[in-house]
Amino acid sequence: MKGVLRLLALVLVAGLALQLFFLVRIATMAFIDPSSTTFQRSEAWRVATERDKFRWRQQWVPYAQISDNLKRAVIASEDGSFANHDDGVDWDALEKAWERNAKAEEAAAGALRWCGP
Repeated sequence: MKGVLRLLALVLVAGLALQLFFLVRIATMAFIDPSSTTFQRSEAWRVATERDKFRWRQQWVPYAQISDNLKRAVIASEDGSFANHDDGVDWDALEKAWERNAKAEEAAAGALRWCGP
């Protein structure tokens, strides 16, 4: 039984460590421009494997210099119903996400109770 608890604890610690890693990585992007994104790397790999030569060029620009239309397009690509939200926030989606997290926490607590002494 101790082995199961130890394994469960390791899984929880690994999950928390992963979340912390993502939090730090996202927070650093506010100050340091990322060299590339996952999408850029996957496209670079696809192009490199399909063609003989590959050239990559990227130039970061200040937020104020980015077209408002492009900003809206990025938001729309992330949330197709963005324009329909009165305040720009999809409260129903947030509520569903919160419910999923709460259910996961309840499942973890139940597993701990089940594995308890």
